[in-house]
Amino acid sequence: MVHKYEYDVIIAGAGITGASIAWHAIQQGLKVAVIDASGPAAAASGASDGAVSVASKKPGAMARLAGESLMYCKSLARAGGVLEEVFHTRPSFVFASGAQENGALDRLAAMLSDPQLPVVIKSDGPATEASVAGMGQAVSRVVELAGEGHMLGYEAVQAFLTESRADTYWPCSLDRFEAGRDRVWLETSQGKMTAHKLVIATGMGAVNLFPDLPLIARSGQLIVTDHATAYHDADIPGPLTSAAYLLDKSARSHSLLQAPIVIDPLRTGQILIGSSREDGGTEAQTDFRTVRNILSSGVRCLPALANRRVIRVFAGVRAASSDGFPIVGSMPDAENVIVATGFEGDGICLSAIVGREVSKILTGSQPTADFGVFTPFRFQQDKAVVQ
Repeated sequence: MVHKYEYDVIIAGAGITGASIAWHAIQQGLKVAVIDASGPAAAASGASDGAVSVASKKPGAMARLAGESLMYCKSLARAGGVLEEVFHTRPSFVFASGAQENGALDRLAAMLSDPQLPVVIKSDGPATEASVAGMGQAVSRVVELAGEGHMLGYEAVQAFLTESRADTYWPCSLDRFEAGRDRVWLETSQGKMTAHKLVIATGMGAVNLFPDLPLIARSGQLIVTDHATAYHDADIPGPLTSAAYLLDKSARSHSLLQAPIVIDPLRTGQILIGSSREDGGTEAQTDFRTVRNILSSGVRCLPALANRRVIRVFAGVRAASSDGFPIVGSMPDAENVIVATGFEGDGICLSAIVGREVSKILTGSQPTADFGVFTPFRFQQDKAVVQ
């Protein structure tokens, strides 16, 4: 039996971006449905470290937007807010081994000197003087940052969807759609649906609907340890990120002395260790060589990790764009179809502000954040230059 549903907005994708857009759209008085082929937080949002980080972003538009989203998350986490008990601030640390990584820390310090960014350097000096005890001899310098935040992706998704009370459908795949002047007709695995606006927030799934979108499946290997024990365990007050991770993210460098790593203490007492960036990767299997390199680098930088037992290894896939910037905005040939994808690991951080700004697009309001660099139109301009 074929069903037909009518909404102001249908959002395809129940990850953190889609869930945030749903909550914000309902605050604007819109009737909203969220559909997903698997279910909430089934992909990248459920396989992330949860960092709401400014330091890990490229200087310029990305860092400024991350700073604005960080401040907005703090406001949503106040008493009674949708992210209360989900988002919290915590110290974070970036460390260096060798001249190349020290240069990355110098550039980070220069970026964070911008008074408009809400993250500041609390300390910067030798590893022996850092507030993280037990750093390895390979680590020469540690920068402690104050003001960054954290929220687990699946908890944020649950909060946004529960508070929004949007109609939800899963498993429900979007098979095809047709966009008219003021309406979009959808064919889904649960029947036909119609809406005035359609939002595509399906990560790599957007390629199935828009084959010309220059998206890259970039996987990452992640390791989870057992719980803390009494014997010689390191006390980690916040996530430790190697400057090699910043270099790898910004320049895709393959001449680094060690594997780029993040060592993230979980509230359970476990430690999450990651993460690689592998083009064309898959979440269906892990890569032993990459996992071994990540663990070797982790132990060199924090020897107490050798006391931990690995209990799980898994891979997640990030949707990355060809130019390294997210893709957010109306599609060139369908103004009432909006895409929000290509975040490549920055979706957790940017989800709140993307939800706020996309809801303004949906209601015809003027966005307050500068999303111009993220427009899908930029790829049409690139094609015109090539031709």
